[in-house]
Amino acid sequence: MKSGSSSRHGRLVVAIVPTDFSAGRAELRGIYAEAQRRGWTLETIDPTNVGRLMEPFRSLLEKADGVIVRLGGALMDGVIVSLGIPVVGIDVSTALSHDLWAALTADETAIGEAAARELAATGRRTLAFVPILKAYSWTDSRRDAFLRKVRDAGLDAIAYEPHTVWNWAEERDHLARWLAELPRPFGVFAGNDFLAKLTLDACRSAGLAVPKDAAILGADDDETLCLSSSTALSSVRIDFEGAGMLAVSTLESFFDRKTKPARPKRVRYGVIGVAHRASTNAAWYAPDPRLAIALEFISLHARDPLVGVQDVADAMGASRRQADRIFASTGKSIRERIEETRLDRAMTFLRTSTMTQREIAAKCGFASETYLSRIFRRKFGRPPGKFRECRRRQAAP
Repeated sequence: MKSGSSSRHGRLVVAIVPTDFSAGRAELRGIYAEAQRRGWTLETIDPTNVGRLMEPFRSLLEKADGVIVRLGGALMDGVIVSLGIPVVGIDVSTALSHDLWAALTADETAIGEAAARELAATGRRTLAFVPILKAYSWTDSRRDAFLRKVRDAGLDAIAYEPHTVWNWAEERDHLARWLAELPRPFGVFAGNDFLAKLTLDACRSAGLAVPKDAAILGADDDETLCLSSSTALSSVRIDFEGAGMLAVSTLESFFDRKTKPARPKRVRYGVIGVAHRASTNAAWYAPDPRLAIALEFISLHARDPLVGVQDVADAMGASRRQADRIFASTGKSIRERIEETRLDRAMTFLRTSTMTQREIAAKCGFASETYLSRIFRRKFGRPPGKFRECRRRQAAP
């Protein structure tokens, strides 16, 4: 730890987070929100644009009180580690985690179990898992949790075994033949949204109708991927924004320490639900392209308490009646989607921050703390304070 460390409200933190995919962008939003709330200065480095070598940024890093890094590539040149300041990693590889003060990882078991519950609810008797083509611990953990939960439900569980290391052009034909032999209708949990899109392509090659013959579920809820095909993909929603917030609060816990812990502190972030789309819902037809515009608008602006149904319709370039009709295909109204987005954000703050309920209401787009409490209780059967209290008890050692 550098000497003469600044006061709590004068911290300088550097976030090294790639922004070329939705998870990184969501984590950066969470990091920014929590750093701002604490009065810290946040500087960002995007390895997507500048590469992984940190030597050009040494002067900035030497001034920092701490670093948050995603995936860990930036640790490889040793510049960050040599500074002796707290480093919190999000989804850093196991090989690099020994250099960290804390390691945040997704709760892969929770993801796999959420996928199993979702697909079991479709009434399919056979549920399958499609992994990434390289051996990663996260895909194995999701697979094992998914298959175990499926079998516990008394259903048939099966996992696809890749034939190549990283050749999807060749792999697709193997996967298509394998899918064609499964008893219909069946469900597939593809380990992430990228895999779900490839599985959808393989189903089409095999002449399988989605979701009639095969219900497909991904994970990460990358809306760009999930909505960029004629059959929109359902996806397990992982709390990436909450992970960013959690990284900040975890980093803060190390500022008064003089030395790195012998082993990195392990912290997990979880699941905030499932985004239901056409690939698991036979009642859904191919969504109007304006639906993607609406979902993006709500995601970006729901935190503004003045945003309402008419604002969404205007963003879609549709009348209010047209907008309501387009949204009817999702099984939810525009107002319900706005409230759901606000509630998801509120749950993230309740899990990962120390903000008061009044502060949370203001940041999430609720007109008042009372309104937040009423909507939260209606949705989850208990008020926000009880939810937070239960989460703290579960997290206690």
